[in-house]
Amino acid sequence: MTEIGEPRGASAPDADGGERLRLCLLGPVQAWCGERELELGPPQQRSLLTALALRARRIVSVDELLDALWEEPPARAAAIVRTYVSRLRRVLEPDRVHPTVLVSSGSGYVLRLPADCVDAEVFEDRVAAAGRARALGDTSGALGLLREACGLWHGEPLAGLPGPLAQAHRARLVERRLNAVQAWLETELETGRHAEAIGELTVWVSRYPLLEPMRELLMLALYRGGRQAEALGVYADARRALLEQLGVDPGPRLRELHLGILSGDPKLAAPAAPAVPPPPAEPPAPPAPARPARPPRPSRPPSCPRTSPTTPAGRSSARRCARTWRRTARRCRWWGSRAWAGWASRRWRCTSRTRWAGSTRTGSCT
Repeated sequence: MTEIGEPRGASAPDADGGERLRLCLLGPVQAWCGERELELGPPQQRSLLTALALRARRIVSVDELLDALWEEPPARAAAIVRTYVSRLRRVLEPDRVHPTVLVSSGSGYVLRLPADCVDAEVFEDRVAAAGRARALGDTSGALGLLREACGLWHGEPLAGLPGPLAQAHRARLVERRLNAVQAWLETELETGRHAEAIGELTVWVSRYPLLEPMRELLMLALYRGGRQAEALGVYADARRALLEQLGVDPGPRLRELHLGILSGDPKLAAPAAPAVPPPPAEPPAPPAPARPARPPRPSRPPSCPRTSPTTPAGRSSARRCARTWRRTARRCRWWGSRAWAGWASRRWRCTSRTRWAGSTRTGSCT
């Protein structure tokens, strides 16, 4: 169970550069100046400081202080109140001639402390912020705020203080604490942390055996942790305690949960883990620089078929080569000393070694 004792770390300095004063009411009433605990005096004097702290920054009349301290005020009650105020001023501000924390105002007194210097006000602020976060669906944020709020407690609130005011506020603060703890542990289960919640729930069920909401959460955490028999045992213990101490059966919610565990109701399963968001998309790579276009390379024509001349002198072959030359000369592309002629059906390669003699061309065609 989450509890704290002494404040850890130095408090923030006040406007005059000194250590800030802090009051702890969620346990034995204490006052701290930085890491140094102040001596607040006897219980009745502490009760007066508590009455002022519970209404910090507001005027509390002397008559209200008398009702807070005594059910039947003594004859010199007003003088006793003035004595307590004088002593507390010397404790809270020992080096000041004119007080700035516990000041007189009209027919009463005001404790001028910021809200973040009284742990009871910080607790209420964190619980309210957690409720707003849960309403907006921010379960993780609400869980952190509720843990912080429950961690401010360090025992029974206003422990050891006498008087009607302390008794009334003690019951109210305990109720607020139980509501906050229940909201905290419900949020733990909502985030799938049932194994972590079992230990805390076991402590609270042992402290408040007749508190059915805590029994429900413990049964649900055990069931989700695969401990069905222990969850049913918690219900049996609750039914027995209620019958023995109050003479009643468990409420409808507890009975419904018991039947759901027996039947393996799928609604009781742990919530699905939140989907992991996909990683952010990488920016597209810049396009590669365009390369200059190259002129298409002409395909190499197949070799001209080598045919043997039909006549011994090769005249027929020479005439055919001359006719081909005349038809294709205009379509040739010259590469170095060679010309390429592109026919659809066949291509001839003629070399510069071709020779002309008179009107008759003789040469080679390869």
